[in-house]
Amino acid sequence: MPDPGSKQSFPLRSQRMAMLVIHGIGEQNPYETLDAFARGIFTCLKERLGLNLELSPLEIALKDWTQVGMRIRIRPDGAAPQQGIFDLFEFYWAPETEDKLSWKDTLTWLIRTDLTPLRYFADNLQQIIRASNQPQASALWEAIKVYAREILRIVLLYIPLAAVLLWLLTWMLHPRNIWQSLQPILAPLDVYTHWPKVLPVVAYFLGILMVWFTVQSASSLLRRRGKTIQGWAELIWFVLAIVSAAVFFVIGNWLSIHFAVDLNPLIAAVFSKAMIFPLVALGFAAFWRYVLTGYAADVAVYVTSDAKSKNYAARSAILAGSTAALKRILADPQYDHVVLAGHSLGSVIAYDTINEVLDQFNASSGPASDQPTSMLGLEQLQKLRGLVTFGSPLDKIYYFFREHVNEDQAIRAQILSMLYSFRKIPSGREYGPFKFTYSFPQLDQLRWVNAWSLMDPVSGKLTFYKVDDRQSFWYWIPGYAHLSYWGDPKFYGYLAEQLLCSPEFVRSRQHCQNGEQKKAFRKGATS
Repeated sequence: MPDPGSKQSFPLRSQRMAMLVIHGIGEQNPYETLDAFARGIFTCLKERLGLNLELSPLEIALKDWTQVGMRIRIRPDGAAPQQGIFDLFEFYWAPETEDKLSWKDTLTWLIRTDLTPLRYFADNLQQIIRASNQPQASALWEAIKVYAREILRIVLLYIPLAAVLLWLLTWMLHPRNIWQSLQPILAPLDVYTHWPKVLPVVAYFLGILMVWFTVQSASSLLRRRGKTIQGWAELIWFVLAIVSAAVFFVIGNWLSIHFAVDLNPLIAAVFSKAMIFPLVALGFAAFWRYVLTGYAADVAVYVTSDAKSKNYAARSAILAGSTAALKRILADPQYDHVVLAGHSLGSVIAYDTINEVLDQFNASSGPASDQPTSMLGLEQLQKLRGLVTFGSPLDKIYYFFREHVNEDQAIRAQILSMLYSFRKIPSGREYGPFKFTYSFPQLDQLRWVNAWSLMDPVSGKLTFYKVDDRQSFWYWIPGYAHLSYWGDPKFYGYLAEQLLCSPEFVRSRQHCQNGEQKKAFRKGATS
């Protein structure tokens, strides 16, 4: 750390900073995003940077409701000789996609999406060649690799998965099959519905229920990275659940002996093939239905580029809300440095939001009744200095879901590219005499950083975009890796170094750390 007694500049890039965070897919709840990001930033600035911080809420009056943000106030001390504020806000869009698509609609959309890369093979190949900066002479070899990859993905992943889902769908649509599958075990179970044989069954059921609660509590303890707000209450509940499970099992065993209840037929029936198969199938169906409606449906609704689609209104509402939120912060005179953050699909919304703000700024002025609300000036627009995307599927969204044009539509292709031109690499298409030029302010002072993980199949390097810095993070659990950024101190350290801390402060910390390492090395060498 810098010498507390020396004269220092402010450790952050501005004394009046704000950040807008956009959550990703899933069944998000209000202020969950704000909670995770505020705790991560606060801990990073306090523990890793040694700043004197104070946390307080901000209530923002909107048209028909009140939003709460969090203010991190930096107090003067050795590391921060001046006072500053860092305000955090979230944009919550989950209700806009809720119940818009059924699981059947989402499944149909997935099947149609699987064939998109082959349908628009030439267009995708052109983009890949351009992104890899390869000469046109290597197009044949690149085409063979891309084609082989798409065929393997269909043969090894999509076809088996589609076959299983279609079989399960057929089975689930015939309730008689489920009832017939359960018939062989219903007769043996009827014995245990009469007094007093039902008592040990109830006791064992309560014991199993308490074991389930114990497993849930243990899972929560393992996932938690910070201190619990429940204090001793959670630990007491965990211990009581274990004790209760043991007590119920003991009572069940005593009752079965006392009333001479033979539980072997029940155990044999529960674990028989006739019982396991329907339960596994039902569980599998419930899981995929949850995934389709809770996660995939969010993507299906937002990535709809067809204005004629029934979901286009939901997409427009999300983008209008995020654009209004960002413009509100940029227009606020108390901020001079704004950072936009997006996770998962939220990174796609963040990217589209920047394009929308730029398009509105560059649009010709028309009648006052037809102008965007809260028009921004150039100085307000240039307050946007940072963009962080993490777990971002922007490359995949562009590859699979961008709006495609016919091969001869040179003007339409350029119009669509212009409307979503922020930091996107050129397509390399040949427009001939129809090529037109345009010049938009592209926020040259904005720094874009991207955090991704090899174990996170949703994320990517973002090769189709001009990103200032990329950082790969390693997480061990493939499925959980997509959510691991939220609780990872290394991610917040990377964010702080790249977008929040002043370059002078980062260099001074690196200099001090290098000096401490050299001292430790010399001490070890002389001992």
